[in-house]
Amino acid sequence: MPSFTPRYDRIASLVLVVVLGLAVVLVVDINPNILQAQLGGDIPAITVSWVLIAALVVITSTGADLLVRGHPSMQTRTLPTLNLGVAKVDLAPGFWILPSFSVIGSFALFRLFHERMQATAFVTSLVVAGGALLVVLVSQLYALDREPATHQRARLVLHIVTYLVAYSCFSAIYSARFRTLYAAALIGATGMLLAFEVLQWTQRKGNLLLAAMVGLLLGEATWALNYWPTHYLSGGALLVVIFYLAVSLLWHHSTRTLRRALLAEYGLLGGALLAVIIYTTLKGAS
Repeated sequence: MPSFTPRYDRIASLVLVVVLGLAVVLVVDINPNILQAQLGGDIPAITVSWVLIAALVVITSTGADLLVRGHPSMQTRTLPTLNLGVAKVDLAPGFWILPSFSVIGSFALFRLFHERMQATAFVTSLVVAGGALLVVLVSQLYALDREPATHQRARLVLHIVTYLVAYSCFSAIYSARFRTLYAAALIGATGMLLAFEVLQWTQRKGNLLLAAMVGLLLGEATWALNYWPTHYLSGGALLVVIFYLAVSLLWHHSTRTLRRALLAEYGLLGGALLAVIIYTTLKGAS
């Protein structure tokens, strides 16, 4: 049995606040006269929806931080400290990433399908946001449990959610057809943060550098992909396959379980997945 029971009342309250906030954001985003700031040149416009999403991310991160720091195992960890002058506050930024991207990914999902599915996309995005955030917040707490069976299952759930969120974000960015500079920067930054989310559980030094390498790889892949006229879902799938292979290999490297057999296995798996995506794309184009 796990030695720690999450405070489901607090988790449910946070999820409810975030879902209601996201509902407001989606209603605002549907408005064709939505306020936006054009910074000039070919820089993508910043709408009020993104400002509201940023506020929701702050709320989500703060709630996730308070929840995870209540876990007994966090008392023995060395955490970054914010010095406010009159007080010092410990922070757990590694636990902000996936809760925040659960919100961002749900908004990205809405952006992908709201023009065609309208009310269905609205409801689906809220359900996905609430469900994903609930699963992530609970799984992060169980992932800290001392029982190997408990934390391994919880971390597997977190990894699955990470890949689903990555697919949603990559597809949304690719569908916007930004200039390569902006698209590569957005996808690279997203990939770096999500890669760090996965790798942080190895508890080894240098994970941020490894995550940055994944982000750089995805940025370069985006640059090449922008010259290939493919559907945004296929483009997102191609990027998430690259992300999965890179993160999986780095995970095994960090845990010292990387073997030649694993390299061959991931090589075959990655090659097969890429071949299927490329074939599907070319067939759809013809």
